[in-house]
Amino acid sequence: MRSSLRFLFGAWLLVSGLAGPARAVEIESNGIIWTLAGDPAHGTFVTGDPWVVGPVKVTGIRNTLNSPNFTPKPGQNGSMVNPGVTSRQGYDSTLASYDESLNAGLINGNPVSADQPLELPPGSTLVSMVSWLYNSPQDGEPGIPRFNGGTDTPRPATRSAGVLTVLDRAPEPGSFRPPYSGSDKTVKFNQSMLDYSKLPKLEPVGSAPNLSSLAQAMAKPWIDHVNEYLGAFIHPSEHMPNYGRDMGEVVVDSSLALLITEGGPGANPDKDRILRNLVQFGIDLTGIADQGGGWPANGGHHLGRKWPILFAGTMLNDPHMKNVGKWETRFQENEQTFYVTQAEVDLTHSPQWKPDKRAELVPYSAEDIGMAEWGIRHATKPETDNRSWDATYREVNGAVIPGFALAARLMGLQEAWNHDAFFDYCDRYMKWREEDGRRLSNTASNFLKDMWTAHRAGAPGKPAAAK
Repeated sequence: MRSSLRFLFGAWLLVSGLAGPARAVEIESNGIIWTLAGDPAHGTFVTGDPWVVGPVKVTGIRNTLNSPNFTPKPGQNGSMVNPGVTSRQGYDSTLASYDESLNAGLINGNPVSADQPLELPPGSTLVSMVSWLYNSPQDGEPGIPRFNGGTDTPRPATRSAGVLTVLDRAPEPGSFRPPYSGSDKTVKFNQSMLDYSKLPKLEPVGSAPNLSSLAQAMAKPWIDHVNEYLGAFIHPSEHMPNYGRDMGEVVVDSSLALLITEGGPGANPDKDRILRNLVQFGIDLTGIADQGGGWPANGGHHLGRKWPILFAGTMLNDPHMKNVGKWETRFQENEQTFYVTQAEVDLTHSPQWKPDKRAELVPYSAEDIGMAEWGIRHATKPETDNRSWDATYREVNGAVIPGFALAARLMGLQEAWNHDAFFDYCDRYMKWREEDGRRLSNTASNFLKDMWTAHRAGAPGKPAAAK
């Protein structure tokens, strides 16, 4: 369990000649330590993230990770309360997306303290970050990520995160953490609700990943409420990959591994952990979407957010999450896949056609009408579509999205996904990769390819032809 709880007993205070202890509690998670006034009830969710019964006063926030050889810049190691869906963040001032008004770790410009505490009522989540510290790109803390030329900061700029949830009462043992976004902290789900019968027991393949490693890959919370390019810079590096394609690979491997692993609740601890981690990610994504957030099509940044929601809803039998296919939320996989119509044919033969010129430019023809296709920003900028198999970012997405499609088919969730072009395009893409044979810089993992070969034919839906 990654969170630990410790008591501190302050110095004796004299009041009217009577002595009494000033009490505080320290709660630690992922290297972050919060000091809380008093002695509130506290514990941990099934994921290991801490909860506390409020209201509480936070009188200090520090961490055990930063090197004493480096000094945080003002605004680094920031915190946010019930973080909303925005392009701005209060975690790290070295990024252009920083907004000091969002940094809950500062009160009137100064760090929270006993004199200026942060007061958190029930219905609050405090997300605190540890920043990577540095003096220059050549002089930083050991293990610091490589610097990004566009921002002159590490990518990502954050290292670790703690998620402290303030409730009005103690949750039942085995409860999942409510989403960190938004003010609804109702504890709705428990691991006892997970329906293992929804997971088919398929024949394993030789390239299956190590379950213990997968269980670790999503063991810490994935903070994903800031999106687009700068959102990747606040994906804490000790928790998650910074880029959507790489996040997607972890989600694909976790999802497919669950479909070939035997054992019900308690029979395989690694399977239980992988399942809990993936479900918690789906719960957190739901919280972001419910606050009006989304993951619009953009290169490879926003891959893999729809499937964890549908998966979590299925495993918990939650009507809201299971209905994600009918939400108005923007998901990259939906916005990039479509069936070619006469409109695409006409557009790609007009002066308005403006695809990325890093790839060969191939327009659509009448013979392509009805074909399942992919476009980098098709839903909002169809003029950037390009029929070429080498269209920019096609292979980045192709490395992971067939895994979501395969998992959804194998669990009988294509109808619930509610976007057939996505499934038909993934079939078409995998058929093309099988026939093309070129070595691409972005390609599906051996595990995904082997699972596709072994199980796609037996999954619902007729495979599409590659055109």
